[in-house]
Amino acid sequence: MKARAAQILFMGHIEMIKDFLFRLLVIVVILGVGALSSWIFYHVKRKELFGGFIGGMVIGVLGALIGAFILDRFLLEPVKRVLQFLVYEMDVNVIAAFIGAFFAVFIMNKLNHDKDRKKY
Repeated sequence: MKARAAQILFMGHIEMIKDFLFRLLVIVVILGVGALSSWIFYHVKRKELFGGFIGGMVIGVLGALIGAFILDRFLLEPVKRVLQFLVYEMDVNVIAAFIGAFFAVFIMNKLNHDKDRKKY
């Protein structure tokens, strides 16, 4: 009897630990997305950010928090329905086609030495 009670108590603790680790993973991913977006704009695209890299990272983390928690509450279901339609219900995977087209244009731009457009 005592062994069964101890096993139930132990299983409850495992579920609490799993829940805690999942929430910690969510926080780490949000921080990582915010930092990655700041790094891309500051170092890859060479854009000047208010407050430099650290200021951009703070803004990136805030944007990731807004996107992850607030927009997820209101837009998750409609976005899931649209993406499901674009990926599964059409004969063509529109998202994969868009990604391929984006990278093709990106490579063409790099082959053109990333020149600016002429202003008319």
